[in-house]
Amino acid sequence: MFKWRATSELPDSRRDDVLSRLVSQVDDPQRAFPRMAKDSIFMALVAELLTEIQTKQTLYRGDSTDPEWAERLGEVHLVVTSPPYFNLKTYPNRDGQLGQVSEFDEFLQKLVSVWRSCFDALVPGGRMAVVVGDVCLSRRRHGRHLVLPLHAAIQEQCRRIGFENLSPIFWHKISNQQTESQRRGSYLGKPYEPNGIIKNDVEYILLQRKPGGYRQPALEERVLSLIAKDRHDDWFRQIWVNLNGASTVDHPAPYPVALAERLIKMFSFVGDTVLDPFLGSGSTLVAATSSGRNGIGIEVEPHYIQMSCSRLAAVDAEVEVHL
Repeated sequence: MFKWRATSELPDSRRDDVLSRLVSQVDDPQRAFPRMAKDSIFMALVAELLTEIQTKQTLYRGDSTDPEWAERLGEVHLVVTSPPYFNLKTYPNRDGQLGQVSEFDEFLQKLVSVWRSCFDALVPGGRMAVVVGDVCLSRRRHGRHLVLPLHAAIQEQCRRIGFENLSPIFWHKISNQQTESQRRGSYLGKPYEPNGIIKNDVEYILLQRKPGGYRQPALEERVLSLIAKDRHDDWFRQIWVNLNGASTVDHPAPYPVALAERLIKMFSFVGDTVLDPFLGSGSTLVAATSSGRNGIGIEVEPHYIQMSCSRLAAVDAEVEVHL
């Protein structure tokens, strides 16, 4: 059985009893699970039990591009992360400047060591979800519009490491870019004339898999990891349009907790361990807590470590910090 939260008003025996009754309804998972996923009452009980599971969220202050941190992790079942946005760097503002391409290449090289460490930490068959946008260089700052295909570079890096590339998800995330004439719109350039530039309103959720066989989790874990039919139909499609971005007040490039929660529930089981090597403001571990998963986060900036701890305290998470 699972370890339950000590803060709950329900006794452990009561929660064990509810779980046992849910599991007892499964005679044949292949037939029972589709029926259960359509049962709103059953799925409401599953959702309630998820919030009762005691998890552990571990934060490390460190540089995830350093291969040595991987030795401290142990085994993880899923990686959910979003690397820093390269185009948040400040470039010289001069005509014809496309940005320091050599710096972009160095940025990519640093990412390789992170993906390799994630590969080593993942269990066979484990997944990695990387939320990333391409690097858009504007004409105003760099002399011309240009897109550096960061998503494609990461996919190729992962393939060379040994990951299996899976179909990505396209997240239609409305940006705050404007046209060159300072009007909001779907393009960049002169209004109503040819050769405008289509705005970058899409982020990629790259899905990678470490080779290996399918896992055989316990029946209790499978039951509590069920996804309701309406959510399953909405989530397991390649284009996501109904998910808003997160506020950038406290962090320049956060992703919403709802996004991390989707990915965690889609690609892991209750009780699994989720890793985020670029923790930032802590969205992944907040989502892991509400999803009944353990989490490990690595973050180099002390301010974001403190912010993550505050957010986790707000959801009554058990937190362990290594500074």
